[in-house]
Amino acid sequence: MGNVISIGIDQSYKCTGVALSYNNILKSATCIKTEHLKNNSEKRKIIQNTLNAIFNKAQMLSKKYSAEVKVTIERIRLKSQGFLNINYIKSIGALNALIVDLAYSYNFPVCSVDTRAWKSAVVGTSKPKNNPYGFDPKKWPTILWCINKGYKKHIIEHVSNRQTKAVITDEGERYTYNDNIADSICISLYPFTPSPKLEDEH
Repeated sequence: MGNVISIGIDQSYKCTGVALSYNNILKSATCIKTEHLKNNSEKRKIIQNTLNAIFNKAQMLSKKYSAEVKVTIERIRLKSQGFLNINYIKSIGALNALIVDLAYSYNFPVCSVDTRAWKSAVVGTSKPKNNPYGFDPKKWPTILWCINKGYKKHIIEHVSNRQTKAVITDEGERYTYNDNIADSICISLYPFTPSPKLEDEH
């Protein structure tokens, strides 16, 4: 394998995590918060604009390092808690198509990965873990993994006094961890694991 720039995307209409890794080393991670916008069309527009800037940066880096750029997104879950959510599938399908088409304009291949696959390969487990802070148990192992790997600065967010759930208080400081960014970091590193199970999305 030659030089690879891997962009991992944890896509959603609330907060989309985006991370960029180069040859299995995390270089940057951010999120696109769209929960405050009134409809999915507006949300997709903001996500498109931000991803366009990130893809443009990746394209410049690819020329600098003679690297191939690969994009990995999380695969659509057809069932949630045993139920088929048609509205969710339609909306996330539209968001996925936007990402795939934008990447195509840069000639970046896009693959998808099952949630359990990247968790098992990168984090080491796909099982939930309870915690005393109120974080979603399904998200907590990934957050812990990011902290242990030195990525805490990428996922930490200071919060207001109004937020009470998923808040850690330490020496007067109140903060939370952005699980969407944590997920995207792991997704960006997943293609570098042995025998990654990826499906082409083009």
